[in-house]
Amino acid sequence: MSGRPVRAALTALGCKVNYAEMAELAGRLAAAGIEVVGEDEPADVRVLNSCTVTMQADATTRQRISRLRRADPQAHLVLTGCSVDANPGRYPALVDTVVPNAGKVGIADLVLELVAARGATPADPAPPRRARAFLKVQDGCDHRCTYCIVWRARGGVSRSLPLDGVLGRVDAALDGGHRELVLTGVDLGSWGHERGERLSTLVAAVLARIGGARLRLSSVNANDITPALAELNAHPRLCPHWHVPLQSGSDAVLRAMHRGYRGAQYRRTVERLRAADPHTELTTDVMVAFPGETEDDHAATLAMVADAGFLHCHTFRWSPRPDTPAALLEDRVDEDTARRRSREVRRATARTGLAARRRAVGRHLEVVWERVEDGEARGLSEGWHTVVAAPGPATVPGALEEVLVGAVEGDVLRATLPHS
Repeated sequence: MSGRPVRAALTALGCKVNYAEMAELAGRLAAAGIEVVGEDEPADVRVLNSCTVTMQADATTRQRISRLRRADPQAHLVLTGCSVDANPGRYPALVDTVVPNAGKVGIADLVLELVAARGATPADPAPPRRARAFLKVQDGCDHRCTYCIVWRARGGVSRSLPLDGVLGRVDAALDGGHRELVLTGVDLGSWGHERGERLSTLVAAVLARIGGARLRLSSVNANDITPALAELNAHPRLCPHWHVPLQSGSDAVLRAMHRGYRGAQYRRTVERLRAADPHTELTTDVMVAFPGETEDDHAATLAMVADAGFLHCHTFRWSPRPDTPAALLEDRVDEDTARRRSREVRRATARTGLAARRRAVGRHLEVVWERVEDGEARGLSEGWHTVVAAPGPATVPGALEEVLVGAVEGDVLRATLPHS
């Protein structure tokens, strides 16, 4: 490591909470003089934040470990995250250091200890990186969905950062030049419940101090979107994009999953959000082939997809997780049927997504640029559309610019800058 900056590469799999944790770690390492680089670049230390929401997520963690080992065999590989807690004893032989979720706060110190042990000295602190800021404000989950193991991996009880603490992080992100702030949590909608507070209070307080930046919420369940929270969707600095997990459009399946809402409430939530802002875009998660799911249940999910008009949907097949109540259920859906239903949901959400992109043509959108290279800028609109455009003089990563959408190109919108 001597003669060059010490490099650390951070990888997050799964939910936005994992990305928020890696963003916070990146800030701490950069402030300590560690150069934070991309996953595909050589590094001295690598940190992989894993996911365990499905069996496939665990498989993805193992595959990513193998990929990182092959690409950079000399790097010290640190594994943390939910797959560690859900699978004790599985990973010590595969990586150099295993850190459970409860120990994540110490990873920055661990990296500095590794650097010192190799005889290297961090450089002067790097300037803040200008990018979207993910702010983790809640952890844990009080719900017990019958298919889920994440609540156990995350410590069970919901815990949220007090309002003053959140606002402190907001101010720090704004001071660092971030123009989009994303509030994240394992169960974001439960923020403040342990203190008798509500997410709408937090969102209103953040909106009151972000100035020309904008705010996005990561994921909120339909039963946690209160009328007061839905009304805030009309605020010009709150991104009119809501990730509202559906899982199923069938009340019978939602009941078996122990979800806290039913189809009618989900529809009312969508109506309230779009009443506040007609341009609201929705993204979601759908699980097909839960034990006992019938063709009528599946049809109810397809109907909900069409009614809600989702921009994007993460579709996955149910798989039995050990130590979850759903793993004990009988009346399993056969694999061929599960795959067919998954394809049908994907096709349905592809149709609604294309319709949503076509509705954006001719509109002015505000984009935060994530990448500018090779004569093209790529970024994210307030409604979660991926936008590409020829950059202008002020088009740099992290900047907010208004664009005019001219066409749909596959899954992205082609736009121009107003002054182009």
